[in-house]
Formats: sequence, C-alpha cells, structure tokens
Amino acid sequence: PLPGSWRIRLTEFAWSAKPDIKGLADYLCLLKLLILMMIVIIFMLTNNKIIYAINLNGKILNNIYVQDINLSDLTKEEATKKINSYIEQNNEFELFYNNESILVNKETLGVDYKVDELVDRAYSIGRDKDLITDMKTKISLKKGEKKIIPLTCSYNIKKVDNLIDKIYSKLYISPKDASAKIVNGNIVVYEEHKGQAVDKENLKDIIVYKIENLDSSQSEIPLDVLNPKYTYDQLMKIDTLLGSYETYFNPKRKNRVNNITVAAKSTSDILVNTNEKFSFNQQLRDNDAYNKLKVASIILNGKHDKGVGGGICQVSTTIYNAALYAGMDIVKITNHSIPSPYVTKGRDATVSNGSMDFVFKNNNNNPIIVHNEIFENKIVSKIYGCSSDKRNIEIETEIVETIKNKKIYKSDSKLQKGTKVVEQEGRLGYTVNTFRLYKSNNEILKKELVNTSYYPPCDEIILKGTKDNTLYK
Repeated sequence: PLPGSWRIRLTEFAWSAKPDIKGLADYLCLLKLLILMMIVIIFMLTNNKIIYAINLNGKILNNIYVQDINLSDLTKEEATKKINSYIEQNNEFELFYNNESILVNKETLGVDYKVDELVDRAYSIGRDKDLITDMKTKISLKKGEKKIIPLTCSYNIKKVDNLIDKIYSKLYISPKDASAKIVNGNIVVYEEHKGQAVDKENLKDIIVYKIENLDSSQSEIPLDVLNPKYTYDQLMKIDTLLGSYETYFNPKRKNRVNNITVAAKSTSDILVNTNEKFSFNQQLRDNDAYNKLKVASIILNGKHDKGVGGGICQVSTTIYNAALYAGMDIVKITNHSIPSPYVTKGRDATVSNGSMDFVFKNNNNNPIIVHNEIFENKIVSKIYGCSSDKRNIEIETEIVETIKNKKIYKSDSKLQKGTKVVEQEGRLGYTVNTFRLYKSNNEILKKELVNTSYYPPCDEIILKGTKDNTLYK
C-alpha cells in the first residue's frame, strides 16, 4: 500500500479520496532520491571519463606496468611486443675486472621471462573481480595510481654455475709463497706474491639479480685476495741454526748411496710452519722418491736382508737427531729391531712406506727450514729457525736393561761329527731411554723422556755335526 491513508469509494461512477499530505511528501522525496541514484549509476556506467572503457575494446587499462614497462592502453599483442622488445634491449650484460671483460647473453643461461603470463596478468587487472571491485580498481587507475606487476622468470641454474666456474678458472691466480733456501750456509729468502679468486657466491647473486631485474648495466666481478701461506717478513725471521746432526756411510755401496741421496734431497729445504708437522714418508711421496730407490741392505724382521730403499732410514735418523737438538716435538718415532751402526742406541728412526713413519711438530713461534747436505761419506741434517726460539739442548741415552740372548744347538747330519758351525749370530737385547735436557748456564732446567727403544735379543744358533764317516768291515 502507498504511504498515508486513502479512502476510495466508488459511487455512481465517482470517487473521493482523503489523502495524508505529510505521507505523500515523504513518498515523493524517496521517489526523487531513487530516480537520482539511477541517473547517477547510468551516468557512471555510460561515461568513460569516470569509468573509462569498461569494455575498452580488449586493451590493458591505464597505469599498468610490468616492472618498468608501461603497458597502458595496449592490446595483448602490443604489450607482448613491447615487453619482448624491452627484453631484447636488455638481453646482455657485461662483467669486468681490470682489463678483463666478459659479455653475457642471458639466452645462454636458459632465461624465460614468461611474457604471455605477464600480459595475461596485466590484461586481467580491472576485469577479474566482481563489478564493484573492478569499478574501484578502474577509478584508482584513472586517478593515477599505478599497478606494477613484478617481472617473473626462470633460468637454468646449472648454466649459471657453469658460467661462474669458467670465470673463476679464467681469473684465478694462485698465491705464491715466500720461499727460503740455504745457499752456501746462508739463508736466502724470496718474496711472496698474492693470488686472487672469484667470490662465487657474490658473483652468483649479481648474475641472478641481472636476470630477474632485466639489468643490463656493467658490474665488477667480485674477487677475493688469496694470501700466501708464507710471507717475506715471516721467513726473514729465520736467522740461525737451531740444531744439526751428521752420520756416516760407506761411499762404495752405490745403491745405498743412491737411496740416501734421493731421500736427503726429497726432505731438504722443507719449510715447516708453527704447529705444523713434518712427515718423512709424506715428503718422499710428494717428491716421487719411492720410484727412484734401488735395492740395498735393509733390516727385516730382526735380520739383515735386501730390499728396495735400504739406506733411507739413515736419512730419517739424521733428521730425527737434528730435530731433537732443535727442540721439536717428536710425534712419531720407531727404532730398528737391530741397533744401527751409524748412530748410538736409542737415537735411530726407522721408516717404511705405508707403515712406519718419522714425524715431528714445529712447536716454535716461527717457521723452520729442514736442510740436508750430502758429502762423500756423510749426511748432515740442519734445522734453521728464529734466534728467539733457540734453546740449549743436550741429548742423553740410558740403557735401562740389557737382555741376554740364548745359545741354541742344532744337530746337522750333513756336518762331520764334532764340527760346529754358527748358523745365526746372536746378539744382546736392549731397552734404552732417550732424554732431552734443556739447559741454561750449565744448569738443567728440564729433563724430558723423548722415547724408549726396545731392541729384542737374537739367539745364537750353532749347528753340531752328527755325520759319522767310520767304515765297518
């Protein structure tokens, strides 16, 4: 029913009404408001100055960007062409360092910018929501608000890593250590050279940024400085002889002399840094010395025998004693099963590739140099270091126990009765302690037990003849 009170009576084709004047006015006011709202809505829907191009004839709305690329009022085809053109213009970038320059084409990295997907996203803005939401979007775009779609892409990470590896190999410079040699008894030091290496992680970040942001600007290749292990200033501190020792050999035993010479050269002029270890076997392996050794006399299982490398133990023994006097920490030491003729009991160091090694550690505050010299009938090992690390050291050995051997007789039917022949020479066994004495002004400051050597006894074996040549008639 209409507002107010209307009474309508039909009498003899006539009517009469008594309207409610206030209610009628309210009704008319509401009716006007509704009509006005309809006019506004129709105006908004038909006026492209307020909501421009609801249909827009298939074009992307104004103020829509992909990254920095303005796609306003473009068709999908036009937007695709514009993005591809922009990609083409920014498809290469340059990496440089000093005089080195590398031009990188992003296509070689398997880059795909998903252009069709980007255009579809741009076109859908203002079209993919409900009517009111799309209307608000279009109004805000018309007023100048920008909608920026971030650039998305994919790339082949393996190709990026391969590029980085190639650049790394091209620009890598190995650092060169300062070096020191003993020339005519003098310490000669040569300067170091720093190296360089590409910072792979940093370079990867740069390349990925350029791919993802269509950046075509130049970028410097990030490099790390590689410092050498030894510097000139460091090695210049080596200024004195810390310890030395010499042993003698028979120059007529040519194969043994060869082995001594090979081992001595392989372990000479070796720098050992603070807290580093010197391994005799490792030095021989590093210098391919084991392939240069010949067959000579060796000790095997408590007996003299022949084998490849006979004589290298004399070198390890000589260095061992020099290390004792130089104050080095003895890490690994093994004595022979038979006392050596070229050194006092308790002061020999046997070695064997893969099983027994001689190892010491530089416990000084500065590097040292191990230097060997070969003369006609002797080897001299010297250890040089810093004078501030020099100590007054003496070496003592003590035979703790002398172990008697047995004399064993065996019958031999091939020998004449009453004949005796020594089949195996016997020898005594020993347990020997080796001490290092640190002294000052003839006073012992410290007495250190370095090693206990055990030389097992060897039984003497005598053959007794049992053959009887008596003739019976």
